[in-house]
Parts: sequence; structure tokens; C-alpha cells
Amino acid sequence: MNLQTPRILWGALLGSNALYFGLLLYLNATVAERAELHPDPTMALLFGVAALGLSVASVLLPARLHAAAARAAAVETRDDLKDDPMGATQGFRRPASSERVFADPAAARRAALQAFLAPFIVGMAMAESVSLFGFVLGFLGFGVAVVAPFFVVGAGLQATRYPTLAAIEGPFERAHGARLRD
Repeated sequence: MNLQTPRILWGALLGSNALYFGLLLYLNATVAERAELHPDPTMALLFGVAALGLSVASVLLPARLHAAAARAAAVETRDDLKDDPMGATQGFRRPASSERVFADPAAARRAALQAFLAPFIVGMAMAESVSLFGFVLGFLGFGVAVVAPFFVVGAGLQATRYPTLAAIEGPFERAHGARLRD
């Protein structure tokens, strides 16, 4: 499976947090009127509550979307004999155990990647919006001490979403009750 595309998206969206924060620092340093702004502290509290809600939603919603997309994928499964570490059979008194596997592993991997991408992008965008709340607060005149936590939480949420085979294939295997074998 080619993980290059989701990993490039992950890196670009994670890196955008640094760009937003750098731009905010640059704008606050170059605009003299910023010192004259006296923002309402209630705005920081409201944005903080909204960011907290978005943080939770950015974890829960993509997981649900991913599970639903994985269940909706039309892939065929079949029974196959499990690998037997003791030899060719389990013994004459026990039947050889079987497991569900995907009939076409390559097609199942493509379907797993398709089921992963949209929820992944939604989760990354929701996490980035936490950083954007901090950007807006900084633009309104709040100091770095107020806006930095928004960027840290947003980048932290994005950093934990690094695309791996386990993150892509695991929910797909659980949704179909089958295992991807090479």
C-alpha cells in the first residue's frame, strides 16, 4: 500500500501550524497598532470552549466516519486455513482452524485506503481549526501566552494522526471480520 499521499497531506497540514504561528508573530511585531488593542477576555474563553469541543470532535467524528466507510466497502471475504506452527494439521482429533481473509487482498487494501482518506482529512482539518482559533485570537490582539496553547493542542492533535498501515488496515479488518494476508 502506498502511504505517500496521506503522509504528504499529514506533513503539509501539520507544517501549516508553524506557518500560521510565524505569520502571527510577524504581523504582531510589525503592526504598531496591536499594542493599542484591548481585546475582551471573554473572547479567549469562548474560543477555548469551542476549541475544546472541536478537539473532542476531531477525534470521535473521524473514527466513526472511518468505521462507517470501512463497513460500506464492498469486498469479498472467504475462509482460509490458519497458519499452523505445529505442521500441516492440528492433529487427527481436531479440525484445522480457519480464519476469514479477504479474497482479493490488493483490492481490499485499496478499499481500506479509500475508506481512510476522507475521515483522515476531516480530522486533520478539525484539528487545524483549533490552531486557527489561536490565530484569530492573536490577530484580535491577544498575546502569545493566550494563543500558543491553541497552536500546541492543534499541532498535537495532528501529530498523533500519522498515517500507518495499522491505522488504515485495522479498522477495515475489524469492520469485515477478516484479516489481510500477503
